[in-house]
Amino acid sequence: MSEEVYRFIRAYIETHGYAPSIREIARGCYLCLSMVVRYLDLLEARGQIRRERGKARSITVVTLEE
Repeated sequence: MSEEVYRFIRAYIETHGYAPSIREIARGCYLCLSMVVRYLDLLEARGQIRRERGKARSITVVTLEE
């Protein structure tokens, strides 16, 4: 499920030009808010995203440069 959240975030940023809110992720992935936060924590721990605490729409997707 965390990969579904990751794909949703990437697609949302690509379409809108800015990160989704936690509520938008919850609606888009059919999850409750607490599960979204858990998946975001997991994605951040894996190094797939970065977030700035206390700032809305601060999710950034980490890309690996080769």
